[in-house]
Amino acid sequence: MDTNSYDLKRKEDNIRAVESKNDRQKREQFLSDERVHILKLTSVILKRSVTVSDDEFSVAFIAVSEAIDGYDPQKNDFWPYAAYVIRNRLADLYRKESSRAEVLVSPGAFEGNTDEEEAGFDVSLEVREQIKVRSLGVNNTLKDEIEAFDEELSKYGISLSDLADCSPKSKKTRSGCADIIRAIFLPPSLAGQIIKTGKIPISDVMMRGRLQKKLFERHRKYLIAATLILSGDYPRLSEYVESLKPSVENIISFEERRMGS
Repeated sequence: MDTNSYDLKRKEDNIRAVESKNDRQKREQFLSDERVHILKLTSVILKRSVTVSDDEFSVAFIAVSEAIDGYDPQKNDFWPYAAYVIRNRLADLYRKESSRAEVLVSPGAFEGNTDEEEAGFDVSLEVREQIKVRSLGVNNTLKDEIEAFDEELSKYGISLSDLADCSPKSKKTRSGCADIIRAIFLPPSLAGQIIKTGKIPISDVMMRGRLQKKLFERHRKYLIAATLILSGDYPRLSEYVESLKPSVENIISFEERRMGS
């Protein structure tokens, strides 16, 4: 396409975008006509091939429609603006994938390594850094584990969004939940019983240490999720919570208390 043709197409698209803002039929026609363009633009943004069956294309397609609503022809051309919206929405997509894992994989989320003041802590620095380094990429291994874990959680009536709501927020509460998880895995482990029944044997766990009983019900889903990770086939997720298993010192101390009682 020569320069004159390119400029003409650019101006026509600017006009069509404006006309599509309040005309549903024109919007649908415009999006349909530019389907291939959107696909190519998405591939350029991600620096890899994208097909119409990919989630990324669906997100980009919707983003272009959103760009039509927010487009101001006085400020710039339509497609550079649309590319900006597409990039942001793709970033949101991958951020959501990562944040779904944050409650599960962030060391601080389980061990209380986040300051008390950060009670509204949503996305860990570790996950943010991964997003920055991957620059809109996805760690497929971790993503696959998260999806498999999400499916297993559903068997217990738990969703990943539930975990975001019921996860302990303060350092003190996180530390208390970590103590409960370690107690669950003291020998003989009670994890199998929890996995089988979907219930935490509170009395049995309480006998294993000085634990806060109120945390069991308040964070039941969270505790079950941690138990499933540590007991299941989730090597990537387990890397982040491996320290929650009781140490040799924990086990020796527990055995000494039990034998002395």
